[in-house]
Amino acid sequence: MVVPESRTDSVPTPEPGTTLAPPAGDLLRDTSLVADPERPTRYRGVIPEAWKVQYAFGGVTMTAALRTMQDHLGRPELSLVTANAIFIAPIPCGPITVDVTVLRDGRGAAQVAADVHVGDDDQVALRVHGVFGRPHEFGRDFVDVTFPADVVPPGSCPLPPVRGNHRWPEINFHQQTDWRPALPRFWGERQVWEPGPARFAAWTRLLVEPRLADGSYDPISLAVPADSIGGAIGAKTGPTDEFWMSLSLEIGLRVIQPPTSNPAWILQEMQCWQSGDGYATGPSFLWDESGALLAIAQQTAHLRRARA
Repeated sequence: MVVPESRTDSVPTPEPGTTLAPPAGDLLRDTSLVADPERPTRYRGVIPEAWKVQYAFGGVTMTAALRTMQDHLGRPELSLVTANAIFIAPIPCGPITVDVTVLRDGRGAAQVAADVHVGDDDQVALRVHGVFGRPHEFGRDFVDVTFPADVVPPGSCPLPPVRGNHRWPEINFHQQTDWRPALPRFWGERQVWEPGPARFAAWTRLLVEPRLADGSYDPISLAVPADSIGGAIGAKTGPTDEFWMSLSLEIGLRVIQPPTSNPAWILQEMQCWQSGDGYATGPSFLWDESGALLAIAQQTAHLRRARA
């Protein structure tokens, strides 16, 4: 077994009356696994506590699988075009094992699959398929969706309100991001919620950005902000004293381009088409500050009451 020593982070137990900050997360480092010398299609790593929500954040485990698939394929001329992840079982922060299968390795595109296991457990906890392709000219380029006109730039958005006393604990994942609601109707604690569409928008950025060796933003990391349907559900149903969570069942992702701004603020424009019987489905459009479309995601989530 080969486990990177630099990724065995844990959260120490604080002394009574004190609060410890979660360990700093580095998405590029924390989702880069190493090959098992005894099995050439198996990779091992550790998801640090920095990425914990209740379990490891789904977009982070999806990123780990996709990065492992790309590394195993070993074709830098191919970039991620589309991916689909099925979340089968919770993945706690800690050791993971990823088994990779190259389904097809063609001249201009390759299809790759990965199964993610918790430690050495035989059960598959996450299954991901990805298509990696070579960009090429075709002559029918267009984008038939538009950057939302009602959002405010990140520099003009207020910081999220301080939550104060709350039965839900501080979430490590939230400490790794800067996040700002981008629609003025959701600003401020005094505003009264009014019925509206199941739509929400927020700017987000990773405090430690996943920059590649050439300084560009890692496009695989867009799987993290793509995991975002919860805000749209809350925008439709309104505030409640009930604690609930949206747990990803499936995420489909079409990567178009990485953000070019620095820092890389990414707008999550979330929608929920339908919610019922404890499940919700909808799309997210990811944009950068220039108005460029970065990715399109479609997510189905399981809604359940949370245990604080």
